[in-house]
Amino acid sequence: MKQLISLILVFALVFPAPLFASDPPPTESTTSAEPKPTIIGLRKGQPAPYSGVLLNSLAAAKLFVNKDFSKQECALRLEYAVQKEIAKANLLLESTRASMHFMEQRYVSIVSIKDKEIKRLSDIASNQNDYSVWWAAGGIVVGIGLTLAVVYGVKSM
Repeated sequence: MKQLISLILVFALVFPAPLFASDPPPTESTTSAEPKPTIIGLRKGQPAPYSGVLLNSLAAAKLFVNKDFSKQECALRLEYAVQKEIAKANLLLESTRASMHFMEQRYVSIVSIKDKEIKRLSDIASNQNDYSVWWAAGGIVVGIGLTLAVVYGVKSM
């Protein structure tokens, strides 16, 4: 049973139902009595003042309307392309401005951190207790004391 169902599903996927459908029959709207635009070729010698293409009034009107619409369509396409490029340029400009603003904030932040560190190190260097004077004085006192002790020791001997 499962094999039969899978075979039917495969067949339905390979050959879908719309594949076997025929075109719909013509309806009243497609077979109306309205005249269709026609183009008739003429040759020299036929009853026409020139050789060329003869258009009925509907075909000529459609041709002229399409000509007017093609100008408008070209203008619209041109306007669309111009606006699209303007939008791209504005997007790039705003992106660059945002990037520049971020970089300025980053620069200000880094300079502020550096200034604080320089001030902190300067305070440490200037407030450091310098005991070098005391070391020198202590060395002189110890040197004098040792000299006196050696002199006293040499005399008593």
